[in-house]
Amino acid sequence: MRERLGLRLRFALFFAALGLGGAALTALGLWVGWSRIGGPVDGYVIGGLIGGFGIIGLAAWIGLLFDENVAKPILALAADLHTRAQSDVQAQIDVAPARYLGALAPAAQAIHTELEAARKSQAQAFADKTARMARDKALLEALLRDLSHGVVVLSPSRHILLFNAAAAQILGKVGLNRPAGSFLRMDPVEDAIQRRGAAKDADAAPFLTVTADGARILTGAVSTVMAGETRVGDVVMIHDSTEALRTHAEIESLLRDTIEEARRPAMAMGALLDVIEMDPDSAPVMTGALREEAERLSAHLARVSTRREALNSVLWPLSDVDAGDIMAAVAARHPGLTVEDSDMRLHCDGFAITAILDAALHRLAQTPERGDFTLRVRGRDASKRFCLGWTGPGLSQGDLENWLDAPISPAYGPYTARDALEAHRTDMWVGPGQVILLPIPTGTATAPGAPTPDRDFYDFDLPEGGRALAWRPLGDLAYVVFDTETTGLDTARDDVVQIAGVRMVGPRILQGEDFDQLVDPGRPIPQSSTQIHGITQEMVADAPRFDTVAGTFSTYAEDAVLVAHNAKFDMAFLNRIGGFDHPVLCTGQLSAALFDHTDDHTLDALAERFGIEIAEDMRHTALGDALATAEIFKRMLPILAGRGIRTLEDALRFQGRLGGNGREAAGGRA
Repeated sequence: MRERLGLRLRFALFFAALGLGGAALTALGLWVGWSRIGGPVDGYVIGGLIGGFGIIGLAAWIGLLFDENVAKPILALAADLHTRAQSDVQAQIDVAPARYLGALAPAAQAIHTELEAARKSQAQAFADKTARMARDKALLEALLRDLSHGVVVLSPSRHILLFNAAAAQILGKVGLNRPAGSFLRMDPVEDAIQRRGAAKDADAAPFLTVTADGARILTGAVSTVMAGETRVGDVVMIHDSTEALRTHAEIESLLRDTIEEARRPAMAMGALLDVIEMDPDSAPVMTGALREEAERLSAHLARVSTRREALNSVLWPLSDVDAGDIMAAVAARHPGLTVEDSDMRLHCDGFAITAILDAALHRLAQTPERGDFTLRVRGRDASKRFCLGWTGPGLSQGDLENWLDAPISPAYGPYTARDALEAHRTDMWVGPGQVILLPIPTGTATAPGAPTPDRDFYDFDLPEGGRALAWRPLGDLAYVVFDTETTGLDTARDDVVQIAGVRMVGPRILQGEDFDQLVDPGRPIPQSSTQIHGITQEMVADAPRFDTVAGTFSTYAEDAVLVAHNAKFDMAFLNRIGGFDHPVLCTGQLSAALFDHTDDHTLDALAERFGIEIAEDMRHTALGDALATAEIFKRMLPILAGRGIRTLEDALRFQGRLGGNGREAAGGRA
């Protein structure tokens, strides 16, 4: 029974008992006095009432002071210590409310300081012991980032454990712990997985499929990952074959058209020659017809050649390359070469161009009289060209043409330098003086080494799905923490102008998987609302309507628990659209249940309690508030576990024990 009574209630009962006991003793004393002395009873009664009510009032007043200056500060200190013991909160404890508790508040602050020092020491020891793991992680990241093929690792439940940049580019907004079926058609992949599993020693099982939207054709292969006799996942390699298959189809069409188009002129020319052979006198007349057919055939072959060059350029591996890197590679093979540094970007096969320039230098150097070799890049805008110069005897175009007919490199098999130049849709010729010119198309005008956004792309410890959400541990669940900005606070009449979300897996906030979308509310945005969230009518003029955005957000939140601050408000807008049957947790209600010593459970109050800083320019933006709520929820999870709240069902019951609609618990919309 005593354990079910809170500290403040115990103190209240103590002072109530003290007041009532004092009043009872006063009444008893007056009764004893009257019984011995006698006299009019009215005076004793009046004196007893004054004394009794005075004692009760004094006890109530002292009890209120005690509650405000002792009980509440003690509970606040206890909550702060529990929070810091169970969650990583670095903010100092506010000792001002506990100023009347003597050494208790400084002692609590000292405990926090020692706990923080112990955490830092433990973190440093952990960092030292995991240095090798960090190195391996960096190697894995570099390997996966630079692979040209997409790599996706699937758990046995077909959720994504790992993906690389190429996979993200192919599949779109792929994310950890998301169902693979949200991004590609899984039937052919499932078939390949089954085939691979049935033959454990076989090679990777190939497949052909399409992305979920059907826009891209993918070829790939599946390999199974085994830990002893246990199957722990599957590695799926994917390649976007859309262009290659389309090019193959165009090549087949080109070959078919060439045969059909060339057959008629060839047959006509053959017939004309037969006529000339039978009637030599008709030769002058037939010559014109022969010339016409020959011109028609020549024009067709020219068109075929142009289409072939275009198709060849699609198949050849072209990418944006720094001109300086090519020249440095050539200079490394020819120490005597003078190169001029360049920050130009070129769109080419860097290895092929390097091999062509290297071969040209070797051929030029075979003549001893040639020397002082130089390599530069000249030109402006799209007309960039390599200039390979020298002193000494010149070079004929015929000799250069012969060089171009030689194989480009043993690594490229039978392909010649001319094949590579045709793929680049360029040529190579001898310029005026002692110089060879090689034009190359300009690459994308982006600064080399431009930083890319950080993103979580793998986690081999992601939980395995399959169990009912309600009974799964909170640390194993996927969450989408979200927030909305609206035209006002009336959920029945106002509309959404922005919605944003952040994905979490257990206590881990995933980087690079944010959802942030402006919404056209279909009505004017009041100036009073714009002053809060900064969203104007002009900003949403081209934005989609909420029914469209809600559908996209539903896909984003698939298989996740929704989390929001004052979730009842935000869910009211999603429930208008329908299709959101996700479990919902509210950080406001959870805070009210966890920290019942205070009535302040606003987002700002929780951020201050957990030592979370919200940038001023992010406050009252949907993404900024969602990020802050995610940080708060992350710190709540270990505190909930410390209270024995370990499953989603536990959390839903815990937040619902206050009753009501949660708005009061959440401290309002803020």
